[in-house]
Amino acid sequence: MKIVDVICSPGRTGFYFDDQRAIKAGAGHDGVFYTGEPVTEGFQSVRQAGESISVMIVLEDGQVAYGDCAAVQYSGAGGRDPLFLAKDFIPIIDKYIKPELVGKEANDFRGLCKMMEAIQVEGKRLHTAIRYGVSQAILDAVAEKAEDAKEAVAAKAEEAKKAADDAAAKAKDATK
Repeated sequence: MKIVDVICSPGRTGFYFDDQRAIKAGAGHDGVFYTGEPVTEGFQSVRQAGESISVMIVLEDGQVAYGDCAAVQYSGAGGRDPLFLAKDFIPIIDKYIKPELVGKEANDFRGLCKMMEAIQVEGKRLHTAIRYGVSQAILDAVAEKAEDAKEAVAAKAEEAKKAADDAAAKAKDATK
């Protein structure tokens, strides 16, 4: 089954993004939020709502496969990927990943993920959150195809069983 579209939607995570460098530099804390100015690039405040991207892979039969891109609490610290803001990374998915997936058969999880993992933007690997969420959506897409195949096999088995039962009933009637 072919992939016909990739759609992204911004969302929120279940926790915050915290600017760990600002916290270590002495940002105050009022019990819920940190006070003071952020230090790490991309932060608007020391603690801000975590963001995510829901990735939806649309298959040619209309089924939709889902994956969620979400990052760690302390983005941008200790060698981690930069702050994961949906407005910054949806365009990356649209520009670099979508064209590679659309038109492909959703039948090879490892192959599609290997292709996605090989994509580089400005000489760097894709953000971990993108690789995580897109691989979820690819897995769901491949599973949708496999589920269809499993249902088709089950339907054929049911037809074969019914045919066998009908034949047995006719044979029994013929012996009466």
